[in-house]
Amino acid sequence: MPDETEVPVRPNDVAVIGMSGRFPGAPDLDTFWSRLRNGDELLTTYTDAELAAAGVPERVRRDPRYVPRAAVLPDAFDFDPGFFGYTRREAKLMDPQQRLMLEVAAELLDTIGYAGGAGDQAVGVFAGAAMNSYLANVVARSCDLLTYDGIELMVANDKDYLTTRISYKLDLTGPSVAVQTACSTSLVAVHVAAQSLIAGECDIALAGGVSVIANPYPGYVHGEGMMFSPDGRCRPFDVDADGTTFGDGVGLVALKRLAEAIEDGDRVLAVLKGSAVNNDGSAKIGYTAPSVEGQRAVISEAHAIAEVGSDTITYVEAHGTATALGDPIEFDALSEAFVAGGARPGQCALGSVKANVGHLAAAAGIAGFIKTVLALGHREIPGHPTFTRPNPRIDLDGSPFHINTSPLSWPQGATPRRAAVSSFAIGGTNAHVVLEEAPPLPARLAPAAGPRLLAVSAKSDRALRELAERLAGALAGPDAPDLADAAFTLRAGRREFAYRGTVVAEDHATAVDGLRAIAAGAAAQAAEDATDVAALRGIAAGTAAWSAEDQATAVAGRPIATAARAAEAVPAVSFLFGEVPPENFRVLADRLPAVAAIAQRSGATPAPGLVLATLWAESGARPDAVGGAGSGEVLAACFAGVLDETDALALLSWRAGLLDSPPQLRPQLPRIPILSAVVGGELPPARALDPLHWTRDVWTGSRLAEAFAGRTGDAATVVNIGIPAEPLPEDVTSSPVARLLHDAARLWTAGVPVDWSDWFGDEPRRVPLPAHPLYRSRLRLDEAGPPRGEELKRLLAKLWTEVLRTEVDRYDLSIFDIDDDPVLAVRLARRIGTELGVSLTAIELLRHPTIDRLAAQLDRAG
Repeated sequence: MPDETEVPVRPNDVAVIGMSGRFPGAPDLDTFWSRLRNGDELLTTYTDAELAAAGVPERVRRDPRYVPRAAVLPDAFDFDPGFFGYTRREAKLMDPQQRLMLEVAAELLDTIGYAGGAGDQAVGVFAGAAMNSYLANVVARSCDLLTYDGIELMVANDKDYLTTRISYKLDLTGPSVAVQTACSTSLVAVHVAAQSLIAGECDIALAGGVSVIANPYPGYVHGEGMMFSPDGRCRPFDVDADGTTFGDGVGLVALKRLAEAIEDGDRVLAVLKGSAVNNDGSAKIGYTAPSVEGQRAVISEAHAIAEVGSDTITYVEAHGTATALGDPIEFDALSEAFVAGGARPGQCALGSVKANVGHLAAAAGIAGFIKTVLALGHREIPGHPTFTRPNPRIDLDGSPFHINTSPLSWPQGATPRRAAVSSFAIGGTNAHVVLEEAPPLPARLAPAAGPRLLAVSAKSDRALRELAERLAGALAGPDAPDLADAAFTLRAGRREFAYRGTVVAEDHATAVDGLRAIAAGAAAQAAEDATDVAALRGIAAGTAAWSAEDQATAVAGRPIATAARAAEAVPAVSFLFGEVPPENFRVLADRLPAVAAIAQRSGATPAPGLVLATLWAESGARPDAVGGAGSGEVLAACFAGVLDETDALALLSWRAGLLDSPPQLRPQLPRIPILSAVVGGELPPARALDPLHWTRDVWTGSRLAEAFAGRTGDAATVVNIGIPAEPLPEDVTSSPVARLLHDAARLWTAGVPVDWSDWFGDEPRRVPLPAHPLYRSRLRLDEAGPPRGEELKRLLAKLWTEVLRTEVDRYDLSIFDIDDDPVLAVRLARRIGTELGVSLTAIELLRHPTIDRLAAQLDRAG
């Protein structure tokens, strides 16, 4: 980041707030950068034995023109269908490019902290894919397609559905546009995404591309005049450049208007200053040929839009296909545009990621874009691994460019570090973008000290444990984010799943220990489809384990979003009245002026428990029953709408001796059940309407525990307002804020919707944290049929675990030993049948109640 004064933000500046991708030899971006910096060529050269095992015919292997080299993603056909709600049958039909893009999009949203939805921010998706060679191979080699209808085939494989699939599965509501311009697809997608942001069509945009070559075997047979390199190496701008090699890759970046990214506390990786797209038209020797004029024009236009001089750009990530025609034309276009823009001889390093990974077709531009953002962040330009001497048709001496073959330190100049990325395509659609290093984040007040609630959820117990371990590693490292920011990102930036665990921690060490306890199995699981399951329990004044000071401290640790009226708090949660020190009451009166005014009129003083109750009301925790003893039951009546707040306050004031005579009450029928300490159960409506119950009987009841036990059983969550949840760890018993967070944790792990949007301080920031694990398996239509043997048993164990919500790691365990609920058997049979594409009834499942027996039966049935 610049070391000088703050750089002004232009209205059209776009921030890169996240990136995700998988490239040959690099399953993640940390590995990608490391291998780029090492100067590695990431193509695989296959041995004869590997080729034979892959099914390459001997006649092909012996052909002298055969090149046993490929830039592949070894797991390109792997996918986790269950995570996205697909069956294996559906997933096997889907173009692997679309599956990869869906996984990378989910990972990226997790990483940037917007997977839980962006609130009122619209997220757009702009991306493209290479030709679908998977379906062509399936058609040629398999009859499996006979089991699918035409609509299924189209939606699963046509490029039109690439981005809308992501929007649908991840609930993204911004523009969803498939961009297809051949080799420049993914950089054009970046340009279109930026324009959509600038136009205000969306608030966050995902942009990128994917390419998977579903060849029946690796490598290719080289032919004279082909674009392919005869030895499988790609040497952009080199004297020996003789062709390119195509490969697999997927990349996606998240963009946001820079001013808003800074305001929202997003991590900014780089700034997109400007971009341009054009077409060569017909002024070239052929449709597939490039054009100096077209490329020069798009470069100059992008620099003008970015409002930067070419003399300030010190790295260019070129298209660089290493073809005899393409490289000289691109170099001439760059030189002419840069010289016209004031560039000096030798000022700018020139490189191309194709030297490392080959040509990634529709993903080529995003690969170069990601490489360049990484270089800006690391302040280092990777070396060009295949360059020795310049192509004789390239006049490198005296040009604005030089080509480094080893990593080059990228020093700060008079302006922030700047780079440009080009991507050109067969058909003539050209794209060029200008990038600048990220500005320094504005200073902020350090988050207040105190405990934080880390909330972790996943789709399975296994995933919860693994995610907790990954998070522990992230928080244990030297670059660990602030604990308050991590807590905010997990809560506001992640989707909520059924398996949940929480940690309340004062510091990183405690957080790491708590997360590792979850990883070891100390996890809570929410009830399926749990909503509104908590009973929030009120208790009588004078019996609280918290002092008034403690309760006030707890509230002070979490800002109340609004000065809610008591009438808004009443239907939600019980609260206490009691004696409060005058200094504390002044704080509460400032927070709840309407309540304070009522209290003054009635002569009563609200205790901090009222503010705690308001907290829960604002946070959305809606009980299915309320109760209390003595004054607690009066307040429960307030919740349930039996007594209005004025009557309740007057009744409590009379009971406290502040009024001479009992008030004239006007009870109404309860809106929710009241659990009465007088009757030891639910208060009958007729008794609720009797004023004598409230002025006489309510003070005599002592059967509150009985009332709650009869109502809630073991399934409900009871949160006690005014006393801590039990048991509490010893290290938090003295912290009222921690007690409050433990109550919030109990509600959330039980599945109660809790809005925590204002629990994180004044300036929370989203920080990068590990994404939800994916459990991928190989899925190809043109390979073996349904799983058999051990693979089938593993799949059945996974399905049993997910449906029965119990970790199943034994194949001889009977379903009757886990749960004898016939509804679960029906659900499990349906899930297995859908996943495997077979007909399976609950009766058949119960006849073969273990995984061993069921797998054997399915094998016999074919």
